[in-house]
Amino acid sequence: MLADPDPWPDPQPPPSDWRWRWRLFRNRVLANQKFQKWAAKMPLVRRIASQKAVELHHLTAGFVYTQTLTAVIQSNLLAVLQGRIETTKSVAAMCGLSPQAAFTLLTASRALKLTDEVTPGHWMVGELGASVLGNPAVADMVRHHAVLYRDLADPLAILRHRENTGLRNYWSYVPGGTRLEESHREYSRLMSSSLALIADHILDSYPLKDYASLIDVAGGTGQFARVVKQRYPELSTTVLDLPEVVSEAKALSTPHDIRFVATDMFHSPLPENSELFSLIRVLHDHDDEPVKQLLSRLHSALRPGGHLLIAEPMTGTAGAESIGDTYFSFYLWAMGSGRPRTAKELEAMCLAAGFTRIREFKTPIPALTRLLVAEKSPG
Repeated sequence: MLADPDPWPDPQPPPSDWRWRWRLFRNRVLANQKFQKWAAKMPLVRRIASQKAVELHHLTAGFVYTQTLTAVIQSNLLAVLQGRIETTKSVAAMCGLSPQAAFTLLTASRALKLTDEVTPGHWMVGELGASVLGNPAVADMVRHHAVLYRDLADPLAILRHRENTGLRNYWSYVPGGTRLEESHREYSRLMSSSLALIADHILDSYPLKDYASLIDVAGGTGQFARVVKQRYPELSTTVLDLPEVVSEAKALSTPHDIRFVATDMFHSPLPENSELFSLIRVLHDHDDEPVKQLLSRLHSALRPGGHLLIAEPMTGTAGAESIGDTYFSFYLWAMGSGRPRTAKELEAMCLAAGFTRIREFKTPIPALTRLLVAEKSPG
C-alpha cells in the first residue's frame, strides 16, 4: 500500500506564468506610497482607491463591528425595537444605558444595518437586524464567540501553541479537552439552534422519500433528526453520539420515535447493513486520519448500494471564501481539531474509503452548507 503523499513537500521553484509575474508587479505598485497618493488624486482611479481604502479599513476594524453586534445582542436592543419605533431615551431606559451610550450603540449599529433611524432620534430595526431576529442561532453564536475571542486575543500564540484553548475545553469530543460538564448544555443549545435552517436546506436539496431508515452519526440532541421526522414520519431515524450528549438529548422533549444510541463513532461498532448514514457538520471538526478511518468504517457498515450524506461548509465556495478559508480555518485551529476542506478533498477521501460514486447537490445557501452524497457500490 502506497504511503500518503507529504502534505508539505519541499518548496518548488516559483511559477513562471505571466499571471503571477503580473501580480508581483501589481503588488509592488500598490505598496508604493507615491502611487497611493497619486491614485487618491486622479479622477479616473480615485473611486477605486477609495473603495480599496474602505476594504482595508474593514479588515482593521472588523473586531469593532463584531463587538458592536455583541453589544446589540447583550443589551436586547433588537427585541426592544422589534415591531415598533422608539426614541433614543426610551431605548436607553429599556436597555439599561445612558442616553449618550444608547445613541452611540444605535448609530454604530445603524452603520451595520442592524438598526435604522426613521427620523432624527427615532429608531427601528434595520435590514440585517431583522435577519438576526429571524434566526436565533445568530445570537447564540455571537454569545459563543466570547470563547473564541478570548483565544484569539493573541492569535500568533494560538498558531504556535493550540494545546490549551477555551474552545478545546468547550467541545466535548476534542482530544485533550477537559470536557467541562456545563459545556455540554451550551453545546446542545448552540447546535440545535444553528441546525434548524441548515436541516431544511439539506432536505430541500436531497429528499429522503425513497429511504426507509436514517442513522445520523454524531447527531447531537437530534435537531436534524427532528426535522427529518417532521417531513418523513414513517422514516426510521436513529441518532448516534457520545454518552453525555445522548443523556442530554433524552432529557429534552425529543419525539419518542427517534432512537438515541450512545456510542463512539471512531471505535464502537456501527449498525451493520445500514441504508443511509448522515454526517451533518461533523467531518470538518476532525483531523484527516480520524476522518479517513470514519469514512472507511461507515463504508463497511453500509449495505451494497447504501448512501452517506455529508453536509457542512466547505472551502473554495465561490463568494464565501472568508467563511471557509478564514473563519473556519482559525476557529478549528483554536479548537485544536479538524480543518475546513474543499468538496474535491472530501470526494477524494470518500473514494479512498471505498465509495464509488460521489455527487454534489446544490443547496440554497452554499456559504452555510454544501451537500455531498457518496454511494457504496451496489455489486
